[in-house]
Amino acid sequence: MIIVNGTVRFGAGEIDRLKEAMARNVEATRAEEGCEHYAYAVDITDPNLLHVSERWRDDAAIERHMTTPHMGEFMALVGASKVEGMSIKAYEARFLRNVLGE
Repeated sequence: MIIVNGTVRFGAGEIDRLKEAMARNVEATRAEEGCEHYAYAVDITDPNLLHVSERWRDDAAIERHMTTPHMGEFMALVGASKVEGMSIKAYEARFLRNVLGE
């Protein structure tokens, strides 16, 4: 399993402007083969900080994802917005244990 985790710092108001495009991208990505989890979340204490959280079956699934038309369209919108910082990293992972719940 590959876990992708990171943040994107946008200029003021950019997340709100991109919200519909983000929702479309999340919906399309969740339907991709190999996608186990895909979510964006706005930081509760910072409305300009977006958290990115993903789980993929393998690296090949991520590579396919990055070449999909919907991802190309979304990245063009992000590239045209005010991005002040971005750090998104992939990690190879294995399940250890439940921490809380089930």
